Amino acid sequence: MEPNPWIGAETPATRADIEAIEQQYGFTLPEDYKQHLLQHNGGWPHRPIFTEVQPDGERVDRDISDFYSVRYGESTLERSLKSLRDQLHDDLVPFGRDGGGDLFVLSVGPQDYGSVYYIAHEFYTPPEGEYDEETDESTPPAPLDYGPGVHFLAPSFTAFLDGLVEGTPV
Repeated sequence: MEPNPWIGAETPATRADIEAIEQQYGFTLPEDYKQHLLQHNGGWPHRPIFTEVQPDGERVDRDISDFYSVRYGESTLERSLKSLRDQLHDDLVPFGRDGGGDLFVLSVGPQDYGSVYYIAHEFYTPPEGEYDEETDESTPPAPLDYGPGVHFLAPSFTAFLDGLVEGTPV
């Protein structure tokens, strides 16, 4: 497939910029996503449509309108993490959104590391951990318990980018 031209990208991120985020939040971003940030920091692709095939075989077009940049610009990964981190499973990192505010996220969890998901906010309920009344402590939600409204899109960031096509969403 020919390259997908990128529009509106910010100054490229540096490895130090990315490592600072990883250290602050205690996760490691997938290498293919890091490479993307080093080349195309934010913006949006000329071919922005990813077609999700749902379990029942229905095809749904997901239109990514904005990728978050690191350090530069209005819509940054840092701002998104700060505002959304307590609303998402700890294993999910938002990297972009569609025109309606629904999120595209990456897993940094051990069981599905690097997988890409779509979160439809009108159907999403954040998962809750277990609360122990005797100890007054909570445990985090189970891995892969991302809550309703979360849709698997691709096994990696690269597969997600490779699946983007041109067109008008259905």
